[in-house]
Amino acid sequence: MKRSFIAMAISVMVGAAAVGCSSVDVQEPGTTGTEITQGTTEEVMQETSAEQATEETSEEHSTETASSVDSASDESSEADGEGASNDSKSEASDADASTSKAADDKKDKASADSEYDSEIDKLLETKATTPDNTDTLSEMARCVTLSYALSDKGVVFSEMDNNIKASLRLEILKTISMGDSALKGTATAQNNGSQITISEDDAKKLFADIYGEDNFTPDKREKVENGNLSVEFGDGESWKIVEHPQFFEDNNYILFTGPSVYGDNGGVESLVGYADILFKKNSGSKYGATLVYGRYRDANIKISSVETSSELAASKGKTYSGKNLTDGDYKTVWCEGAKGEGVGETITLKLDKKQLVSGIQICNGYTASYDLYNSNGVLTGVKVDFGNGKTKEDEIGGYANDNYTEEDLAESNLNVLELDEPVETDTITIKITGAKKGAKYDDTCVSEILVF
Repeated sequence: MKRSFIAMAISVMVGAAAVGCSSVDVQEPGTTGTEITQGTTEEVMQETSAEQATEETSEEHSTETASSVDSASDESSEADGEGASNDSKSEASDADASTSKAADDKKDKASADSEYDSEIDKLLETKATTPDNTDTLSEMARCVTLSYALSDKGVVFSEMDNNIKASLRLEILKTISMGDSALKGTATAQNNGSQITISEDDAKKLFADIYGEDNFTPDKREKVENGNLSVEFGDGESWKIVEHPQFFEDNNYILFTGPSVYGDNGGVESLVGYADILFKKNSGSKYGATLVYGRYRDANIKISSVETSSELAASKGKTYSGKNLTDGDYKTVWCEGAKGEGVGETITLKLDKKQLVSGIQICNGYTASYDLYNSNGVLTGVKVDFGNGKTKEDEIGGYANDNYTEEDLAESNLNVLELDEPVETDTITIKITGAKKGAKYDDTCVSEILVF
């Protein structure tokens, strides 16, 4: 990463936890001497929780309409009463039909989502491939991640709300306005830096080919005039991208998947989760495939144990061991126990098996509260040895304000360190190369680490 100073501006689905340690917790003011435990190995208990909620609700409505007639001699009144009754029954029938259609649409969508999720899960069990149209698929997937179209609930691209479709369309038009775009084809889009213009007919064909749009309706940000579609845009938008994707393929589908990182022009970066973007092979599209479904998936790599070169001794019921680095709790911390700020101390992560690793995310400092964060030390630099000769050295940053909650503190101290290319490994060692002492203590703290 160009910059590792990270303040996460969104809630990541990834479990971020806080760690750290503080002499304020360990020793009384004025006392001296801190016990140091060297070479501590902690077995890590990791819990994975998955929410499963499938709820179907059906409501039965009954409508009774009563019509009373004063007498047989008032035939007109009786006819009016019967007409009112029939109208009421018709309205109730229409309402029931509308409710039934909405329920059917919801079931159809749930069924489609389930089908696509199953297809993705099946593809993930196969071997990675390299499709012939990798560059084209990668550009289409990049448009999806940049447009914020994905969610952890899953989305069928052709059925998204129109404002989200408009965001995807903007990213598509930005992409094809670049001269070397694999998506460009015969469509031409003019980009003057703040507005993109394209023929409406070309745009409709483009959107149909890329994400299956069959009923293009301009959003408030889009203007159709004189046969052209124009879209205005600004600079400085935040982004989400997948740097190291893999592809999986069968006879009908192609899956693009990889860790997605959020960032903005201010240097904020954090791991969002794994982006799964599913294409359906489509001979009718000039790109050979059409975007059909996407989701974010929590797929952090399991850490089986943590070994630290030192740790601060437990005090007053609190521990500061390496186990706290993977417990998902902002209020627990690992704190080095060496003299000074802990430069040269190490954290070694043992994975549950050898597997492809793209990087790590570190939550820096004692993020249980502003006072603890401010009082104790933080990392300013690390060197990470991923094994097989792959290393990554970078600065580590973060910040805090006195009105921040625990979650705010964690989000503003996330740091992503990502390799240029993934490596197969089962051991990762993190060495402290720089640290800054706190307002009161020189104990350097780390609140959480995850591997992706």
